[in-house]
Amino acid sequence: MAETLGSTAKAIHVSLSGMTDVGRVRKNNEDNYVVCNLSTGEAGFPPAIPDHDAGSLGTLFMVADGMGGEASGEVASHLATVTVPKRLYDNLKSLDSVNEANFVILLREAIEYANQIIYQKAQSDPASHGMGTTTTAAAIFGPYLFVAQVGDSRAYLVRGRRLVQLTRDQTFLNYLKDIGAEMPADPEKDSRKSILTQAVGTSETLDVKVTYVRIADGDRLLICCDGLYNMVPDADLLEIMMRDAALPEKCKALIDMALAHGGTDNITVILSRFSGPGLAAAPPDGSVDCKEFDEDDFRPGASTERHQL
Repeated sequence: MAETLGSTAKAIHVSLSGMTDVGRVRKNNEDNYVVCNLSTGEAGFPPAIPDHDAGSLGTLFMVADGMGGEASGEVASHLATVTVPKRLYDNLKSLDSVNEANFVILLREAIEYANQIIYQKAQSDPASHGMGTTTTAAAIFGPYLFVAQVGDSRAYLVRGRRLVQLTRDQTFLNYLKDIGAEMPADPEKDSRKSILTQAVGTSETLDVKVTYVRIADGDRLLICCDGLYNMVPDADLLEIMMRDAALPEKCKALIDMALAHGGTDNITVILSRFSGPGLAAAPPDGSVDCKEFDEDDFRPGASTERHQL
């Protein structure tokens, strides 16, 4: 059995909930989501995957927003949410020990493997040609949260009264920004905001972006598709996340607000809260130091200066 180098660490409790809705406009739901206890291999949806203490191999939370004609998007997102957890679990179990760098390598590889599965199906089945899916997979491993992203589904961390986006949308509009092109006066209303620069299954190669943060006691994680954040402003996301309510109630409140604001797309949400003696207290100012993953950060004595996301 594979173990982390810190497998004797104190417990980190994972509370979780998840929900999806077809919305008010779409005929079918092309979103899928999954939670996997990577220490046991159990995968599914809350409450089938209950609250638990994160074991030595951690827990994976994943949202996939499919795209393609007819039901192809649903096929792509389903394949991703089935393939990634199983591939990651099987590979972790094959090792005698796992450190942070190993973990991220295998997380990336699992998404790349799913990319090949979906791409090959799209090439071999005319009805599935052109299908693909976003993939945002966040995994708690020890005191760290690693977030792997392809596309524009998002992960946020709520600490204190702060909502911090841990991902960066991989869109054509952001690409234009990166190369210094002239930006529109109102980027939120520009159609290029929804054009993805990559998706799982649409090409043979993939560049999986990974960021990470050291989590603190009481931190809350939100993973969602664009059907939520395009409908609900950040201030309202934070207000709901800060409510004194159970996680399933917050999931429902988020989806209800997206529906009330139009519900023009499928809406999918995973919420989790981390607590327990295995986590340090949050900084007094509630700051969140999110970094782009660099293997050198986890070498003994390594500097952990912030990387530009």
